[in-house]
Amino acid sequence: MKAERCPNCNKIISPHERICSNCGYRLNNQTINKMNNIYHRSNVATLWFFLFFLLWAIIFVFSNWIYATIITAILVVLLIYFKNRK
Repeated sequence: MKAERCPNCNKIISPHERICSNCGYRLNNQTINKMNNIYHRSNVATLWFFLFFLLWAIIFVFSNWIYATIITAILVVLLIYFKNRK
C-alpha cells in the first residue's frame, strides 16, 4: 500500500481517514490523489536529474567537460522529446 499524505500539512495519513488527524483538513480521494501524483513526479524528476549528473560525471572522467555536457544535453533533449510526444 502506498503512503498517502494530507494536502494541507503533508502528514502521512491512513487511507480510511476523512479528516486529517494532524490539522483537521477535510480529505477526499481527489485531493489525496493529486498530492500523491505531485510527489511521484517530483521523485521521478529527481531520479532523472541524478542519473544525468552521474552520466555527465562518468563521461567527464574519461574525456572532458565539453563532450560530457554536449552528450548529456542531447540525451536530456531526447528524453523531453520522447516524454512529450503523443
